[in-house]
Amino acid sequence: MKRVSKAIITRANEFLFQLRDDSPEISYANQWSFFGGEVELDETPWQALQRELEEELEWRPKQGYFLYPWLNPEYLCRIHFFTVLFEGKASQLILHEGQEMGWFNLNELVEVKSMAFHVKQHTINAINFLNNNLH
Repeated sequence: MKRVSKAIITRANEFLFQLRDDSPEISYANQWSFFGGEVELDETPWQALQRELEEELEWRPKQGYFLYPWLNPEYLCRIHFFTVLFEGKASQLILHEGQEMGWFNLNELVEVKSMAFHVKQHTINAINFLNNNLH
């Protein structure tokens, strides 16, 4: 089964999402979703996430917090979710994949119509993790 790592990137009560390319070959085309990608055979999920974020944003986080694995029922794959704190300036991030990136707070996230179906719930799970473990 395909394995994927995804980052729930946060800073100051906002979350960074990627508007995926509008291509019929990819899952969740033209929808807002998490950054990340497929885990290669010689990688751990964390190593894959670091590589993907470097490729997609020119940012390689030193630390992240593993949340849980999740079996995506829509596109059969195992997703390893991490929450990652971003402490730099937004201008440091250079988008190389997707149509655009955007920071959203939870209220804005609820209003976005073109959000992949699972994004809101996983973001809420990350907020609960952060509140219970880092405060």
